[in-house]
Parts: sequence; C-alpha cells; structure tokens
Amino acid sequence: MASETQKTYIADLATVKTKEFKEVKELILASGIVSDQAEIVNSAQSIAQITDALTDLQASQFIDVLIKSKTPKRENAYSSKRIDKTIAALDDIKKTIAAWTF
Repeated sequence: MASETQKTYIADLATVKTKEFKEVKELILASGIVSDQAEIVNSAQSIAQITDALTDLQASQFIDVLIKSKTPKRENAYSSKRIDKTIAALDDIKKTIAAWTF
C-alpha cells in the first residue's frame, strides 16, 4: 500500500504535470505500472482512488513517471468576453453591497 507521503506527492505532481484527471489515468495506464488494477484506474473518479489502489512500489514508479513527464504550458491570457463577464458580475456584487443597510 502506498504511504500517505507518496499519495500526497503524487497528487501534487499530478496537479503540476497534467491539465486534466483524464491525463493522469492515461499516464498511469500507458506506463504499464497497474496492469492488474487497470479496471480500478479506469473507474476511478479521483487521484485518491487511484493512489489507494497502488502498492508502495507502484506509487514509487508512478512518481518517477510523473517527474519525467513534461509540465504542460498553461495560458494566463483571458479573452475580452471572459473579462467583461467577470467585470459585470463584480459590478452586480458591488450594487448589491451598496444597497445593504445596517
């Protein structure tokens, strides 16, 4: 069984090294680490469910795979439509707060 430290490290690495949970599943299946627990991985709804099924050795191997994988490029730019929508929501919140009486 994977240790709590391994589980936490896997969750942290998976967050940094992947964009979607689906990628975590694909990565662990493609690596061949969990051939006997592939069904558990396929039906898992969280990283915790996957790490709970891993042995200590499998967790260590998966950590190595995650470390070797490339970190995806993350965009910091937002579309003007998204910015306008957020500003409108903020303006609505400000109006609601301004209307409060104490």
